[in-house]
Amino acid sequence: MFKQQLIFFLILCLPIISCAQINQTDNTGQRDGLWKVNFEGPDKPKFEGTFDHGKETGIFKFYKKGFYDHPAAIMDFGNGRDSVEVVYYTQQGKPISKGKMWDKKREGEWVYYHQKSDSIMMTEVYKNDTLNGLQKTYFTNGQLAEKTNYINGEKNGESFIYADNGKIMKQLHYKNGELNGPACYFTATGEKSIEGHYTAGEKTGTWKYYKDEKLDEEKEY
Repeated sequence: MFKQQLIFFLILCLPIISCAQINQTDNTGQRDGLWKVNFEGPDKPKFEGTFDHGKETGIFKFYKKGFYDHPAAIMDFGNGRDSVEVVYYTQQGKPISKGKMWDKKREGEWVYYHQKSDSIMMTEVYKNDTLNGLQKTYFTNGQLAEKTNYINGEKNGESFIYADNGKIMKQLHYKNGELNGPACYFTATGEKSIEGHYTAGEKTGTWKYYKDEKLDEEKEY
């Protein structure tokens, strides 16, 4: 009889014991162990994850207020590293973008997705939360739409704009965010239509205009 009462008592205490292991702090007041925090009201999660003496570790799930079926973001802190793997999601649970953050700043390659096809929409390269490297944009059919190089957040170097059939539509050059250097424009079938030169964002020199692959007109700027 006593044994049955003891078992019954332990079963009743299990929820209390489980709750006691959540949202705890260490002896210095730092969050420690599993934490689950809600928005105001029951069963409305704000975030959940595990702390190691105030340091996030492992997987954290974050929710948007009013939408609780799927996390708005999932972050993998690994073993308490400063580098964090991040995936952002739609309200339906489909990925929007993913990449790494270092000290809460984007770092390295980030990938963004089309929502209708789930294919890659764009890739970017960051350094200290600033664009540095190639930015590539894609059509939903997977064809490259644009390829542009960035340095310190501004367009620098060659930039290519493509039609959805893979043909180059524009071949441009940038310097510190402005059009600067030779420029060529093409038709959707790949024929050259315009060529000229930009200086600090303005057309300069002789610009040539083509029709049926033959020189049709020249203008001076």
